[in-house]
Amino acid sequence: MSMKRTNGPGALSRRAVLALTPVTAAGVVLAACSGPGPGTTGTAGTVPGGSGAAAVGGTVRFSFFGSIEEKAIWEKIAQQFSATTPAVTMVPEHISAQYFTKIQAAIVAGDSADVLLMEDKPTAGYAKNGFFRELDPFISADRTFKRDDYFPGLFDGLQYRGKLYGLPQHWLAHAIVYNKELFRKAGIAFPPATWRDGGWTWQTLVDVAKKLTVRDGGRLVQSGLALGGYAWTTWRMFVWQNGGDVVTKDLKRSTLDTPEAVEALQFFADLAQAHRVAPTPEERQELGVASNDELFYQGKAAMISSAPYFHNLRNRIKDFEWDVAVTTMKKRRATPLWPDSISISAGTKVPEAAWRFLRHVVGPDGQQTITELGRGAPVLKSVANSPAFLQEHRDPKSVRLYLDLPQHGVVTQYTTAWNELEQANREELEPVFLGRRSAKDAVSSLVPRLNALLQQAEIG
Repeated sequence: MSMKRTNGPGALSRRAVLALTPVTAAGVVLAACSGPGPGTTGTAGTVPGGSGAAAVGGTVRFSFFGSIEEKAIWEKIAQQFSATTPAVTMVPEHISAQYFTKIQAAIVAGDSADVLLMEDKPTAGYAKNGFFRELDPFISADRTFKRDDYFPGLFDGLQYRGKLYGLPQHWLAHAIVYNKELFRKAGIAFPPATWRDGGWTWQTLVDVAKKLTVRDGGRLVQSGLALGGYAWTTWRMFVWQNGGDVVTKDLKRSTLDTPEAVEALQFFADLAQAHRVAPTPEERQELGVASNDELFYQGKAAMISSAPYFHNLRNRIKDFEWDVAVTTMKKRRATPLWPDSISISAGTKVPEAAWRFLRHVVGPDGQQTITELGRGAPVLKSVANSPAFLQEHRDPKSVRLYLDLPQHGVVTQYTTAWNELEQANREELEPVFLGRRSAKDAVSSLVPRLNALLQQAEIG
């Protein structure tokens, strides 16, 4: 599997990471939920992905997850699609809790929705089990679909055995989010919003965070950097920033026992345990907040590292100005970049109508509506460069940094062992981040576990 980096504006570095386990439904018989193959006709007798020579009709059930606010957005997108394709009846199905458990059960029972909102992590495992319909035939027959219209690399983690089983519908990547008023109060310059600034390093981050951390008799009052705990999107980026990686290029062996990776894991843990600039779980509990993001919303943290969840930030923050800055670096710039996606069920009886809905979601109208939600960056480059995303009249004022972020993003390439790999990572690394063991000790037991899983996994 190639690990090629493509340089230039909008380019993405393809870095193989860890992967996703197959859905735990051994022995599932999919005949009950099997429908026409990707090359067969839909209900209206159209060619999959065709340009509309024949009418497209039918009922499309659409399962999706998310908050009440997100529910309204997805219902709006379904209504917009129905308005432009009146022969298709959309049935939105919001699943507010245990989403993946419930859609797996529906698939096994032969009662899956036709279209399913997804994340990139499960896609390879679902495809391996025959749950999703291959999308390449639709794309080949759809003259309106051009991959060059989208940020490159976002399709990479949505494949299984080289075939595409999902379309990216927005992308996420970490950047620093900071409270401008706390920086002003401390007399500290704002962190940079340009990726060309080489001064925003790990050491700078620690120095600035120390100045912004306030304690009263040892008790944390204000966190300089609310960052910590176990999350694959945060600890991995420090490994990459230190010139390390998490797996080999062929996704068959873990590299978390290299000096670069061990140093990065220990640095991440030391933010809370040694430097004391990040809150421990006990300190968050004393402050009466459940998460690092909540500390920031309440003005009790000067910085967090976060994906562009602008909807949450804009709705929760009322009392101070905030902005975004680039991630820090040691040996290189790097941040995880991943898409949320959308797939078609293998059991759909209306494949053409389902594909048309996917095209609407990733087309200009759907992308603009998703952007209005503010949960991530648009996958369609034209919308990302439009006022719909670049709402520079409101915070964050430096939103344009996201247009250059993809060239520093590390796109995850998944295998079919994601769940088991992440379980092992959490069991071995979480004690490190809690200050209960060293990173060196953790990887000595973690890497053999990961290698055994990677040897048995299939590349997505």
